[in-house]
Amino acid sequence: MTGPELLNDLLDEAETLSPILEPLSELTPTSFSYHCPTSYVPSDKVPTIRAVVTQRKSQLAALDDHIDLLNHALEKLQGIQARLKEKRAIVQESLAFHEALASPACYLLPPELLGEIFLRCLPHTNYITPTLDECPIVLTRVCRHWRAVALSTPRLWASLSISLLRADTTSGDEYRRWLEKARSVPLSIRVVHDMDLSDGKEPLSIQWLRPFLGQCSDLWWHGPPIQGLLDNSVQSLSRFQVTFHKANFLFSIPSPTPQLRSAVLQSLTYDLHSLRSIDLPWHQLLDLKIQFALVSSATFLQVIGLCTQVQRVSVSSICADTSSQTGLQSFPLIGTVNHSIHRLEVNVIRAGLGSLFEALTLPALEELVIRFCAPDRYPWPHKQFSAFITRSKCPLKWLTIHRNRGAESHLTEYLKLLPGLKMVV
Repeated sequence: MTGPELLNDLLDEAETLSPILEPLSELTPTSFSYHCPTSYVPSDKVPTIRAVVTQRKSQLAALDDHIDLLNHALEKLQGIQARLKEKRAIVQESLAFHEALASPACYLLPPELLGEIFLRCLPHTNYITPTLDECPIVLTRVCRHWRAVALSTPRLWASLSISLLRADTTSGDEYRRWLEKARSVPLSIRVVHDMDLSDGKEPLSIQWLRPFLGQCSDLWWHGPPIQGLLDNSVQSLSRFQVTFHKANFLFSIPSPTPQLRSAVLQSLTYDLHSLRSIDLPWHQLLDLKIQFALVSSATFLQVIGLCTQVQRVSVSSICADTSSQTGLQSFPLIGTVNHSIHRLEVNVIRAGLGSLFEALTLPALEELVIRFCAPDRYPWPHKQFSAFITRSKCPLKWLTIHRNRGAESHLTEYLKLLPGLKMVV
């Protein structure tokens, strides 16, 4: 029997009680009521009184039976009610489940997991340029839920490319609001110095940048330096890159910078023939990349001598030949030993690589990459390279030589010097 059918039967049973209750509703006191509270009763009235007693007992018995019937019905109703509530909870749960299936998937994900997905949507660059139709800004424009998750994920806002010219028109408000969303997360910032500071004065709008530089772990400064901007404000810096184009290379990272481990120095219009204009904690570096129009061999060796912990070095374009035609001052190549370099990459623009090999000893070298800017223009310095390998006693595993096939004929000899060497020419 279904729930509705049982309920209808119970209602029918309740209806059968109505005829019994109706006479009871008309029940009036007997003619003997006036004798209360005395105990006197005329003897000729006793049979009549007993008849009333008998009638009342019969009525009580009938009422008790119907009360029992009603209690039984109520128990059944309570059982039905309990089962209906249980079924309602099941239906409610199923409703919520299927409604969630029909809703966007993002609502099924915890905010932390959705934030991790957002991080995978960021542009593949170390420094993000704010754009309305790209992440992370576009995430804040989808719905309230996405906006709330994006704004509560600090790492989404920890990378930024800043134009000082653009910032100067708004006192840096746009960039400041962006970086404030990163909260205490280490920052990666690229500063493009595209302002005209010919008067030599620092604009007041630059002041907003100072506290964020103190939070910066990765900084790329692109353009001329601003005097004193980095003083005592980059103690958290672990990677530093500087790029100059229109001015002489001049930069200084003040102490202390205990976390600095990686440096990239770039100027494709300037020749590096001295370290007098560069002040870095060379002894801390683990990674170093030098990219200039020309780099003298003597300066390169000086850098190698200063970088006592560096493991990976890339230099371009090294001018191994310091003849008068290069415009570089000629320095004697002093023998240099570095016990920490594991990987060395050199782009060669002039002849004279053999002299560099003669001056260099690298006992820890595992990978060497040599690129010649002019294909097969200069001979491969086989004799000097063999002496370099023998002197260094290094565990060289990878040797790559681009745009100079002169080394191919010496491959067998190099394999004898270094069993297991993998060579690409």
